[in-house]
Formats: sequence, structure tokens, C-alpha cells
Amino acid sequence: MARPRNEALHAQRHHDILQAAARVFKRKGFHLARTEDICAEVGLSAGTVFRHFPDKQSMIMAIADIEFEHYRAELDQLATREGIAWLSNITAADLAEILRPHGFDLGVDSWLEVARSPEGRMRLHAMDRRLRRSLAQQLRRGQDEGWVRPTVDCDGAATVVLALFSGLLFDADVGIAIDLEATSRAMADLFKSLLQP
Repeated sequence: MARPRNEALHAQRHHDILQAAARVFKRKGFHLARTEDICAEVGLSAGTVFRHFPDKQSMIMAIADIEFEHYRAELDQLATREGIAWLSNITAADLAEILRPHGFDLGVDSWLEVARSPEGRMRLHAMDRRLRRSLAQQLRRGQDEGWVRPTVDCDGAATVVLALFSGLLFDADVGIAIDLEATSRAMADLFKSLLQP
């Protein structure tokens, strides 16, 4: 008779495997990372790892789904009256915090791997559409409530905001130097002029 599964332990191992996989993917790149490397990183047998994930692709997709949700939650927080006011007064320290690695800290190589697979590309496109739609809806709500400039094109503004953050996060990930003082001042000016009434 099989013993009952400990759900808390199962969830913790699931998370630990994903954390280990993300570290290995970041360090070695997705294609050079071996399942053996992930097992060694997490300190679990291959059998245990394979009970959770059949292959590296399923690991990267699980990580991407969690990261997508994290991005959506952050964007929802920024697309509020308080968030827009904060962005309109963003400091170099605030920008450094935004650019600091969070969550699984997938590298560019891993995100490109997600985009290479048809399933991953479909998920990326769906998430992008959800993020843009959600941000545009929040901005329209802001127009209705008077904290977003009434003449702003909310769909276009959502695209600009997402492109700005995506670009800065990409630059930070690949090690391109960012002048945080100058960039934060420019961002504050942009958000003030683009969005505030």
C-alpha cells in the first residue's frame, strides 16, 4: 500500500526544484544545463526530480508561468493612482529596486528558450496581451476617475510602459550599465507628461 503524499513537502520540493533549475539555467544557459546539474543543485535524486518534472522544458515553462504572474501583480500595483504618482516621482533607488533580480531571476537565455518553443511563444504572447489589456484598462479607469490625462491613448501608453520596463530589465540582465539617476529623472518626466492630467 502506497503511503499518502505529504502535500506540503511535495509543494516545497516542487518549488526547490524550480529554484535550483533557474540557478543552473542562469549560470550555464538552458542548453548547457543538464538534468544532473539540477539534481545536484537541489540535492535530490533524479527519480524525485522526474516525479515533479519530466524534463527541462517543463521546468522552464513552470518557472515562466510563475514569473508571468509576478509581472502581472507588479504591473497591477503600478497601474493605480498611487503607482502612477510613484512612477512620476521615481528615484534612482526606486529604479534600482525595480531592476534588482526578483523571483527566479531567469536570464535572457532562458527567456529566449521559452520563446523558441511554440508552446512558450504562445504563452508569452498570451501573457503580453493580458498585461497590455490590463494596463490599458487600468489607465482608462484612471481617465474616468481623473488621475490619468483624458487625451492619452491608453493602448499606446500601455505598449510604451511595457516596452520601457522590458528594455530596462533586459539591459540590466545582460550587464549594460544604466545611469540610474538620469534614467529615473527621465522616467519621472515621462510619466508626468504622458499620464498625469
